Amino acid sequence: MTHYIIDTEHLTRRFGDVQAVNGLDLHIPPGSIYGFLGPNGAGKTTTIRMLLGLIRPDAGRINLFGRSLSEQPLELLRRVGSLVETPSLYPHLSGWENLELIRRMVGGTSSQIQWALSIVRMEDAARRLVREYSLGMRQRLGLAVALFGQPELLILDEPTNGLDPAGIHEMRELICGLPHEGITVFLSSHLLSEVEQMATQIGIVNAGQLIFQGAPDELRARYHDHATLTTDRLGASRELLLQSGWQAAHLENHHLTVSVNGASDLALINSQLVRAGHQVYQLNLTQPTLEDIFLTLTDQQTGASV
Repeated sequence: MTHYIIDTEHLTRRFGDVQAVNGLDLHIPPGSIYGFLGPNGAGKTTTIRMLLGLIRPDAGRINLFGRSLSEQPLELLRRVGSLVETPSLYPHLSGWENLELIRRMVGGTSSQIQWALSIVRMEDAARRLVREYSLGMRQRLGLAVALFGQPELLILDEPTNGLDPAGIHEMRELICGLPHEGITVFLSSHLLSEVEQMATQIGIVNAGQLIFQGAPDELRARYHDHATLTTDRLGASRELLLQSGWQAAHLENHHLTVSVNGASDLALINSQLVRAGHQVYQLNLTQPTLEDIFLTLTDQQTGASV
């Protein structure tokens, strides 16, 4: 039996008449960065609240580290850190003093504070008051708070919320390094381009239901690459390609896209057009991004999100 850090079965939660989460089966392997994606209102935050024991599911089960959360909540949640959007910090205290308060409440050592600060690269700023921190620095200190105690699982909900591009890049680098510290990351975010650069596993939820779970390459394999081309006669080029068995369509920016199976098809398309007297000005291979696939998947779902 495969050991998962998070393993849920038929996880379900309603709020009155609203089905927020519906039969969710999550399987998060150890050492992974699991990107948890979905449109607004898809059930992501409700799922996170259940994983953290903040609300109880109406049905289904949650196992953390191979054990039931409902049977051993305190023991299991001690092995979990979390950062949910904007961290709660004391601005009149320094970064170190904020962590010292956590240490006094939960126990631990000063070396654990030093370790957490080193992971988020804030040793030099630790003695400055938090009110002097930039938003990015506050997010990094919030991450240090979540890492205090060296958790085996870190749950992050929109950790780059409100950050500028430099702050997002910095947070991405920090998160990517966490599995090397023995920490599995469960990451919920609406920034799909960022998740694409971090996640080793992806789960996509829509209207409370899981519509995909697996490796990013497995998801991309379900969707064809496209050739994007420009010619001197787009209409005639399209007709020629259709007659030759290709699936081609106009784009709004005066390009054609053709569904292909890799770069070798580009040579075939080019030779067919050139032999027919068409001038090919541009021909590129375009792979679908995670955002492209996400929009396709969620658009295919019927009904309103909750």
